[in-house]
Amino acid sequence: MLLDLHNHTRYSPDSRVAPRDLVAVARRVGLQGVAITDHNEVRGIREAEEAAGDGFLVIPASEVSSREGHILALGVRERVPRDLGVAETVGRIVALGGVPVAAHPYRFWSGLGEESVRSNAFRAHETRNGRTLRRGNARASALAKSMGVGQVGGSDSHFLGEVARAVTSVNGGPMGLDGVLQAIGQGRTKVQGLDRGLAGTAKYVTKCVSEWMMRGMERI
Repeated sequence: MLLDLHNHTRYSPDSRVAPRDLVAVARRVGLQGVAITDHNEVRGIREAEEAAGDGFLVIPASEVSSREGHILALGVRERVPRDLGVAETVGRIVALGGVPVAAHPYRFWSGLGEESVRSNAFRAHETRNGRTLRRGNARASALAKSMGVGQVGGSDSHFLGEVARAVTSVNGGPMGLDGVLQAIGQGRTKVQGLDRGLAGTAKYVTKCVSEWMMRGMERI
């Protein structure tokens, strides 16, 4: 079962993608499901679920901005407050029945960094992110293996053309939300896909810096 576990829609401040269009593209490229991980938002989940219907899994989620960096809250339908410490953010995700994942932990600016990841109870680490350089993804993979936690992959898509650049493979046949979350928490997943190359880096840096300036130099 192939899933893209990191995607942004128009409910994130840095994307204009309609949730229904994201679902349509994901289906077209052969995925069996996607997570809607808007920045500190959950409003796109229902729209994606309505577009998906039966036979395609939409994983409710968000990408939460903790004080130290970004955390994926997989399986969560409620907003988790931003700007809390890592431990409190992780605790709130678990209390809501979700799986906390350290998002692109080595990425400059929005990654948690190794110390924060090591000192908190993450169920999995994002070790293949389509918008992260190869070295960052490799370091994340090595850290996850050394800590014995699960690994997930996601495109971190902000545009439709980025969907499925990196994915998570869940062993076994089709399964529902509970089965997928359990597999992630138990480390029964594999990652595959692309890293961010030179052309992607130029586009990524230009986009991030321009949007950062438009936000008054505030972090997402």
